[in-house]
Amino acid sequence: MGRLFWKLFLILWLAQICTVFGVGTVFWLRHRMESAAAIEQQHPMDTAVLDMAAAVLRREGIAGLRTHLQDMSPGARRHLLVLDDQQHELLGRAVPSPERLGLRPSREVTLGGSAHYRLLLLPPGPPGGMPGGGPGGGPEHGPGEPSPFPMLPIIAALLASLLFGAILARHLSKPIRLMSDAFQSVARGEMDVHLGSDLGSRRDELADLGRDFDALAQRLKQLITGQRRLFHDVSHELRSPLARLNAAVDLARQQPEKLEEWLDRIERESGRMDALVGEILALARLDAEASQHPAECLPVDVLLEELITDAQFEAEANGTSILLLQEDMAEVMAQPELLSRALENVVRNAIHHTRNGGPVSLAVMRGSTEVTIAVSDCGPGVPEHELKTIFEPFFRSEQNTQPGGYGLGLAMAQRIVEAHQGRIQAANLPQGGLQVSITLPLA
Repeated sequence: MGRLFWKLFLILWLAQICTVFGVGTVFWLRHRMESAAAIEQQHPMDTAVLDMAAAVLRREGIAGLRTHLQDMSPGARRHLLVLDDQQHELLGRAVPSPERLGLRPSREVTLGGSAHYRLLLLPPGPPGGMPGGGPGGGPEHGPGEPSPFPMLPIIAALLASLLFGAILARHLSKPIRLMSDAFQSVARGEMDVHLGSDLGSRRDELADLGRDFDALAQRLKQLITGQRRLFHDVSHELRSPLARLNAAVDLARQQPEKLEEWLDRIERESGRMDALVGEILALARLDAEASQHPAECLPVDVLLEELITDAQFEAEANGTSILLLQEDMAEVMAQPELLSRALENVVRNAIHHTRNGGPVSLAVMRGSTEVTIAVSDCGPGVPEHELKTIFEPFFRSEQNTQPGGYGLGLAMAQRIVEAHQGRIQAANLPQGGLQVSITLPLA
C-alpha cells in the first residue's frame, strides 16, 4: 500500500467518522428533547408541583423552600429533589446518577445572581425502593428515563465505514499506482506498456487517462523508432558520397595531372551532400514551421494553377505533360507555402516516374466536409506491400531504376498534410500507374 492509499483512506474514514458521530448526536439530542417534552405533557401534575416549588424558592429563598418541602406529604416530598451547583440535595437525600436525571421534568432557579438550583421530579419507584430506580435504587431503564447513547449502532457504522473507506481508497489509488509504474517503464525506455488493459473495465476519467497514456506511449515509440530509422538512413545516404569524395581525393593525389577533373568530381559530390543535408533539415523543420505560420483561407484552384504553371517546365523536359481532369471549387484553411511544397513534391514524384510520354493528371473532388486532390502518373506503380511504407523517409521502391532523389519528397508531403489535419494515401491504378490522394478539411 502506498502513501496515497493511506492518505485517501484516513481522509475518507475521518470524514465518515465525523458524519456518523454528528448525525448520531443530532438524533440522540433530538430524541432527548422530544422525550422530555413528552414526559411533561404526560404528567401535568408534576409540572404544577415543580412550578410551585420554583415559585416558593424565588419568593422565600432556601429556608422557605425547605419549610415547603417539610409541609408536603411524604409521598410527594420523596419524589422532588433540589440540587445546588455541587449536586448536593437540599434535604441531604441520595441523588441518582446524572444519566437517570437527564430527561426528568426540571426547573432552573438562580438566587442572588450566583446561587443556582435545579428542581426536578423523579418517577415513583416500587414499594421499598428509592424513587427513580428499581428495587434498592438500582439503575433500571424505564419509561421517561433518558435513553443511553447509541454506541452499538455507532460502532457498527464505524466498522462499516472502515471497510468502505478501505475499498474506496484502493479503488482510487490503484490506477494511480499503475500509472506511476507505467511512467517509470517509459522513463526506462520500455514503450510497450498497456495501461488501459491493466485498468480493466473501468469507465471513469482515470481509465480515459490510462488510454490516453497508452496512445502517448505508442506515439513516442513510433517517433523514437522513426528517429532511429532516420539516423540509420541518413548515415547510409551520406556514406556513398563520402566514399566517392575520399576516392576522388586519393585519385587527385595519385594523378596530379587530372586535378581539375577530380576537383569537379569533388564539387559535384559535395553539392549532392549539401542537397541531401538541406532536404533532411527541411524535413526536420516542418513541425516547427507548421506551428509558427498562421493558416489562411486558400482557394484550391488558385493553388493548383500556380503549381501547374511551375511544374509544366519540368514535365516538358521529362517528355510528359500535366492535365487537370476535374476541378471542383473548394477552399481550405492552410499555410500556402507548406501546402504548395507538399503538392509540388507529389507532382514532381509523379513526373519523375511517368513513362512513355504519358500525362500526369490532377483531379479535385469536393465532398460535404472534405476536398480530395488526386495526382496520378503513368508509371509502373508500386508493389502492394510497399504502399504502406512509401511515405517513410529515404524510401525507394524495388521497381525504381532511375537515379535521382533521396526519397524524402513524399515523407515531407505526409508531414505537411498531417499538420493540416488531413491525410495522404497511395494506391495503384487498375490501368497502371500510381495515384496519390491528399484529403483536407474544407474551410
